[in-house]
Amino acid sequence: MARIRIVAVPPGFAPLSIREQWVGIEIPLATNRDISKNPPSELGIGSANRGGYMVLTSKAIEALKSAERISAAAFWKQLTLGHYLVFKRDVCELIPEP
Repeated sequence: MARIRIVAVPPGFAPLSIREQWVGIEIPLATNRDISKNPPSELGIGSANRGGYMVLTSKAIEALKSAERISAAAFWKQLTLGHYLVFKRDVCELIPEP
């Protein structure tokens, strides 16, 4: 499964201290099966990240927890975000499937 690694602070509405905690995190990309099962809503994607890499919110929060970035995981978990988060392409490195 292809993944992304966040290599720079992503844009968005969250406080800078929360967004900074994404740097270095690896997250699997949402699959076609994920997307067909739960189609994304354009309403949930901020304009700063539109057209970026889509990941499951649950997998992103899990990745933060695994990296012991508990305050960021808690911040994202308490929001009602829907099934997906989107990260702007220029803050990510694509890690292809082996």
